[in-house]
Amino acid sequence: MGVDLAPRVVTARDFLMGSIWEGTGDELHTNRFTARTSMFGQRILSGASGMLLTIDAYRPELVWAPLSRLDWTFDGPVFEGARMDVEGSSGAEHDITGTIDGRVVTQGTAVIGPPLAGPPPVKGRASAGRTMTEADVKLFRCWLPGDRTGDPEHIPWPLIVLTASNLITRGRHMGNYHTVLNRAFTWSFGPPLPLEETIHCEVGETERRPSASRPGLDVVRIRASVVATASGACVADVDWVAICR
Repeated sequence: MGVDLAPRVVTARDFLMGSIWEGTGDELHTNRFTARTSMFGQRILSGASGMLLTIDAYRPELVWAPLSRLDWTFDGPVFEGARMDVEGSSGAEHDITGTIDGRVVTQGTAVIGPPLAGPPPVKGRASAGRTMTEADVKLFRCWLPGDRTGDPEHIPWPLIVLTASNLITRGRHMGNYHTVLNRAFTWSFGPPLPLEETIHCEVGETERRPSASRPGLDVVRIRASVVATASGACVADVDWVAICR
């Protein structure tokens, strides 16, 4: 059964906090002045940050729980000051939808459980690395605190998603695009990785085609793995589609 939840108002703080891990290279998400000349006329929240706000409004514990799979689509822009209504339903999977003025802007499914047995890590172009520390977790909890029952000893899955977005897009691994807008992704998560480990991404072949609905933009699809740099273990795997300019 679906449950309507209290609306979440998107604040300037939400724009700032997500960019700490995603980076600030795309000024559409961070710079009000630059974003005024964009196709949206103002800055928009990054897709991953909007997804996390929606999941947090539905069930904060999902932000901190180990996930086996995450399927998500990004259906519309989320502006600063927007009032986002959230609806969710749970069973074996958690189905969550965020709407603004009756229009779906973000939706997907989160599955709690043991890591999925998937294919071996992608072998391809290696991104830069980033060490995920206890300080990252404490700062992230300032934004989305969850149940406040102590900090985990492993890297929470949202930090893997946000950091991978930074390593792939800011490293131009999708291509030499100025703007990257999430359209959809599917994440599969491996065993939890302890804090203080360094992660990087291995990016496979990139598929590109002109967008049929947005002339002048490309639809880009990649498959990538997040890898523990020291051990080579696969931390997560993503099939990712974005609209790029």
